[in-house]
Amino acid sequence: MSYDYNRHGRYEERICEVYDDLYQIKNEWRSVKRVIKITSKTLSYGKCSLEQHYYISSLDVAAKTFAHIIRSHWKIENSLHYVKDVSFDEDSSRIRTHQAPLILTMLKSLAINIMNINQIPNIKKARKLFGWSPYKLFNLSSGLK
Repeated sequence: MSYDYNRHGRYEERICEVYDDLYQIKNEWRSVKRVIKITSKTLSYGKCSLEQHYYISSLDVAAKTFAHIIRSHWKIENSLHYVKDVSFDEDSSRIRTHQAPLILTMLKSLAINIMNINQIPNIKKARKLFGWSPYKLFNLSSGLK
């Protein structure tokens, strides 16, 4: 299966190949039914890049379904973690002991979800506002929209 599109000045083609003839690895991983290979070719501003990613699955579905599942996963991964890193500078955090990193990341995710539910377009601006006036969290009609 292959699909392509033009977004933000770049042309991207993705090819999803599904392999189910796993005779050499079947003994090692009995539940694996498919190996999926996603090849991404991107042309952006005259530069061409090629990436290949491999996945294993116990699902018995078509290549189109695998492509959708994998794309959906990366959409969530990119949107949430990008926001956490850019808006909350999470990659620079020095909190690394005990339960603090888990608690902090859960609080950040909660804050992002509250802002997304209320359709707040600028998370950085909202962080600043709620940081200085936390009581405004309870009155989300504060003019951020």
